[in-house]
Amino acid sequence: MQTQHPELQLDWDEANLYDNWPKRLDHDFLLGRLDEVTVNATLTGGAQRVLDVAAAGATHTCEMNLRGARAVALDPSEAMLRLARQHMTERGAQITLVRGIAETLPFGDGVFDRVLCHSAIDHVAAPDVAAREMSRVLAPDGRLVLSAVNYGSASARISRSLYAAGRRLGIVSRTEHLFWDTPVPAEHTFECTYERLQRVCAPYFEFDHAFGVSLGWGVPGWGGVLNTMPRRPALDLLRVLDRLGMRVPALADFIYTVWRPRPRSTWRIPLPPSAGGFVVQPDDVVYPHRAAAEAWYWGFAGFRGSFVRPGVTGSRIANQAYTGDPARSWCDDLIGRGPFGEAAVLGCDEDEYEKEWLEKGGSRRLDVYELSPAVIRKKRAGMGRSRRRACFIRADLNFFELPAARYDVVWSSGCLHHIVNLEHLFAQVARSLRPGGLFALHDYVGEPRLQYTARRLERVNALLREVPDRFRLGDVSEIRPPDPAGLSPMCGARPGDILPVAAAYFEPIHTGAIGALFPLTLYLDLDAIAREAPELLQRLEAAEAEAARDPALPPCSAYAVFRKRA
Repeated sequence: MQTQHPELQLDWDEANLYDNWPKRLDHDFLLGRLDEVTVNATLTGGAQRVLDVAAAGATHTCEMNLRGARAVALDPSEAMLRLARQHMTERGAQITLVRGIAETLPFGDGVFDRVLCHSAIDHVAAPDVAAREMSRVLAPDGRLVLSAVNYGSASARISRSLYAAGRRLGIVSRTEHLFWDTPVPAEHTFECTYERLQRVCAPYFEFDHAFGVSLGWGVPGWGGVLNTMPRRPALDLLRVLDRLGMRVPALADFIYTVWRPRPRSTWRIPLPPSAGGFVVQPDDVVYPHRAAAEAWYWGFAGFRGSFVRPGVTGSRIANQAYTGDPARSWCDDLIGRGPFGEAAVLGCDEDEYEKEWLEKGGSRRLDVYELSPAVIRKKRAGMGRSRRRACFIRADLNFFELPAARYDVVWSSGCLHHIVNLEHLFAQVARSLRPGGLFALHDYVGEPRLQYTARRLERVNALLREVPDRFRLGDVSEIRPPDPAGLSPMCGARPGDILPVAAAYFEPIHTGAIGALFPLTLYLDLDAIAREAPELLQRLEAAEAEAARDPALPPCSAYAVFRKRA
């Protein structure tokens, strides 16, 4: 897997987590065992050079240094590095602090005897890349100690069964998210299990051994049972369960795995997209978590109407840019390139283009490929009589295979910027088109994750200041990039690659683009400006045309049509 734009937890503070954990005997026992086991497992064998990846407050790093190791603590968070510096001073340790991420370790090959990654691999953006980097910096006879909370543990399974029973009985709220619930909290990139740890490490390491810590942590009612017992028998019981977890790590609350680095010549590195591979691999451990969250987002966060909300004036401006005719939309233009018999649409956006396509005679039939079951239900319910000519197919477009030579036209609106494996998808589209068939897209093609460049925002906000408040939608005085946490997990995955990759697979026959000053129009009432201040509308249109000539401000929205290559 390649790291596209990891949203790093640069300001993460472990106090936000630890301060909210309940004060219970099983919890205190677990934390004590983790502190003991982590350091012992890492230093076993007399390690001298140790790297602690995602070290947080560096408590383990300091302890390893006090036991004789030359230790380096690496973390992306400034807050954690400040805390690590404080811990180092308080304990009299001498460790090296480095700000960085696991996916790009700033160290040479083979420089460490041990690498520790404690309870962090399920927080990094690209675990596969991180594992490869940790193997690279290890000496040939070194060891990786990798640990994580086990979401496949006996405690997780028992707890989820109890949660389900409680929700059926009305004892537990259906909307309340409990400790062992799935999906796991947003700061995780996947639900870590023993099997998934093996999958992450196997391409770059040879398995040495594994063990577990604790059983029963966080099971509903377990803490209460322990509190009714005298402290010594309760601790004895926890120790017995802990010894069981040591022997059966797949069932333990916390997993520790120890690995030997493979020689680089034996690494199983996936093929790149240009050689027929994927950006995200089919066995990637992060992707299923993100795909499920993407489907949930669009099914339940809701289709709230058009993303652009252009109005009559905005539509005419966009139509002019897309098709050269202010009265002709991109959808009308594509329909006019027919007639088409069999057609397919890739993903459903917030507008009703599927219904419009069939009502205007775009094709006899329309196959609709969509990830979210909830979106499929909504779209099907809104199709009216056209529903009989539409076939909805649940599909993950990053990996789905389209039928060969099936369609006269395939199109997509507003969904391709959510796709990571563009090369795979476009190869499937080319395979599915009949000779001379068309592929069309209408999509966002700007900056990844809608994180607009400083140059674009400077131009946009300078123009916004010229617009009177009465023409602004909402109380906006400055336009900023949206918070990535509020976007769907895959929004803006590779928007800038859409047109170049499509051109590599198809013959371009038409491209119309707009939005050098995007997202300014999202915040303006263009219809009111056209009625009350036509000179301001002319100023806005002139500013867009001027910005479009700036190579540093590529358009953010495009309508493009391609033909299947002979």
